[in-house]
Amino acid sequence: MKRIAYVSLAGVMVLALSPFAQPRPAQACGGFFCNQVPVEQSGEQIVFAITPNHVTAYIQISYAGNANDFAWVVPVMAKPTFSLGPQAVFTALTQRTQPQFRIEWPQGPGGQCSNQFGLAGGAPTSAPGAAADNSVNIVDSRELGPFEIVVVESKSSVALLDWLNKNKFDQPPGSLPLIEQYVKKDFLFVALRLMKDASTGEIQPLVLDMDTPEACVPLVLTRIAAQPDMPVTVYALGSTRATPRNWFEVQINPKKIDWLRNGSNYRQVATAAIDEAAGHGFITEYAGRSDIMQSALYRQGQFDLTKLRTITNPQMFLQAIFATGLPRDQTMMGLLRKYLPMPQVLIDRKLTEQQFYNGVLQGQYKAELGTASVDAPAFIAALDMRVIEPLKQAQAMFDKHSYLTRMFATVSPPEMTRDPLFHFNKDMPMVSNIHRALATGSCGSDGLFHDVKLIFENQESVTLPQPVRPFGPQPAPWTYAMAEPAAYRISLAGPVGEPTVYTRGQAKIVDGYLDTEAPESVRVRKIAAAPNPMLPGSGDAGGGPVSDSMASGCACTAGAGHSGGAGGTATGLALGLVALVAGRRRNRNRVR
Repeated sequence: MKRIAYVSLAGVMVLALSPFAQPRPAQACGGFFCNQVPVEQSGEQIVFAITPNHVTAYIQISYAGNANDFAWVVPVMAKPTFSLGPQAVFTALTQRTQPQFRIEWPQGPGGQCSNQFGLAGGAPTSAPGAAADNSVNIVDSRELGPFEIVVVESKSSVALLDWLNKNKFDQPPGSLPLIEQYVKKDFLFVALRLMKDASTGEIQPLVLDMDTPEACVPLVLTRIAAQPDMPVTVYALGSTRATPRNWFEVQINPKKIDWLRNGSNYRQVATAAIDEAAGHGFITEYAGRSDIMQSALYRQGQFDLTKLRTITNPQMFLQAIFATGLPRDQTMMGLLRKYLPMPQVLIDRKLTEQQFYNGVLQGQYKAELGTASVDAPAFIAALDMRVIEPLKQAQAMFDKHSYLTRMFATVSPPEMTRDPLFHFNKDMPMVSNIHRALATGSCGSDGLFHDVKLIFENQESVTLPQPVRPFGPQPAPWTYAMAEPAAYRISLAGPVGEPTVYTRGQAKIVDGYLDTEAPESVRVRKIAAAPNPMLPGSGDAGGGPVSDSMASGCACTAGAGHSGGAGGTATGLALGLVALVAGRRRNRNRVR
C-alpha cells in the first residue's frame, strides 16, 4: 500500500503531515547547496490570484517517500491549464509578510538602555495507466516537467474511486464519502503523479489556471489525513483586500502575545483565538500593497546564461551557475541530479548530494568523475522551463495585482466541516504584519527598565510587575492576561462596508447557520445575546464537528455555494488538497 504524501499547497491548501517548524533566522552558507532556511516555515500555504471569472493558484507539493508511491489528487470546479511554478514564491512571500512583534523602548540615560526593536521572528499525451471505464471520463491528460497529469470527471464516486485505485492514485480508507461530496457538485479531479524516471527531488510547485470567479480551499476532503491544528496560510492577490466569506475573521488579543520574546507564542495564541471562533476563523496577517514583492522573484536581465552554453567541465559549470545567482533549491538539485549525477562509487561511500556538489565546486572528486561532462544545451533548456520561465511568470502575476492579503488559520480534522471561500472588500483597512508595542518606564543604572507599561495598537495596555532587561534572556514565560480570551474581535465580512461583529457565544450560533445558509443571509440575522462559552461553567469555545449532513463543501450547500447573494451559485476554485495515499480598533469593537 502506498504512503500518504506530504502535500504542501502553496497555491492550494497544504496537507502537510509534518509538525510546524518554529520561526528560525535565515542562515548564510558558503557552499553551492546549503540549508537555506526561510525566516519562517509554514505548514500549508496557498496563493490565489483572482480576477473577474478567473483564478490562478500556486500549489506547493512537498513529499517525503518513494517516488513510485507519490500520488496527489485535488478537486477543481473548472478544467485548468497547467504550468510549473518556482519554489521561491513561497520563500519570498513568507519573508516579506510574516508577523513580527516589536517593542519600542524609550532611550535610557547614558545609552544604558538602547532604543531598539526586538524582531520575531506540454502537449497532451495518452492517459497514464489503464483506460477509464464507461462512467469515468478523461477530460485532459499531459506530461509537464516531472509530472504525469490527468483530469477526470464522473457521476459516480464509486466508479471514480475504483478508477483512481486501478491507475495507481490509491486512496486511503474512508475517502469515498468525502469524494462523494465533490462528485455531487460536478467537480473535476486533477490527479498527479511522477513520471516513470522522475525522482522526488524533481517535484516543484504546480500552477493551475481556471475560469472560475471565486477561490475556495476544500478542507472537507483534507480532513482524512490532516493532523490537529494544521496550519493553513492563504495568500490572495487582487485589486483590494481579501477576506473570508463564510468563515470568521479573527483579531488576536495583543495582551496574550509574549512581546518580550518577540511573539514566540504567536502560534499558540492564534490557535486559541480561532478556537474561540468555533474553529472556523482566519487571522489577517498582512493586507496591503503587493509591491513588497517587486523584483523579489525576477527582473529583466537577472540571469546571464551566455557563459553556461559552452561549458562542459563539471567544476566550471557549477561555478558558472553559482555566479548567475540562480535559486539553489530542490528544483535545481533535481536538474543537477539528472545532468550531472553523482558517480556510483561516491554513492557507495554514503556521500550526500550536498557534499558531492559542493566538493565538485571546489575541485574535488575529479578521479571519480573521470571523463564526465555536462550537456550544457540540454541543461539550459530544462533550466529555462523549470526555473527561469516560472520565475518570470510568477513575478508578472505579482506585478499585475495591486493588493496582497495573507490570511492564517489552524484547523483540526473535526473542524474541517465547511470549505472556506474568499472574496474582496474594498472598505476594509490595510493590515501591517509588523506590530508595535510602545514601552514606557525608566531605565535604571542596572541596565533594566523599571515600571514598564506596554501600550498596544488598540490602545489597551499591560503593566509588567518587575524590571525588564529589554534585549537579553527573559527570566520567566509570559503570564499576563492569562484569564482573558485570546480573540480580541470576531467578525464576518461582506463584500462592502464594515463587518458584523459577534461575541464568542454568538459566533458559535452563527457558525451553525453558516453550515446551511448563505453568508449574506447570516450576516443580517439578528443574533440574540448568547452565554459566553469562555466563562467558567459555560463550556468551552471549541467548534465541535457538525454532522455529515450539515457539512458544506465549496459551492455545495447554501452556506458555501452562493456568490453575491442568497440566490446565486458560486463556482469556486476548489483547491482541496487531497494527499491520497501515500487601522486600530477601539474597545467598543472588542469581543465580550
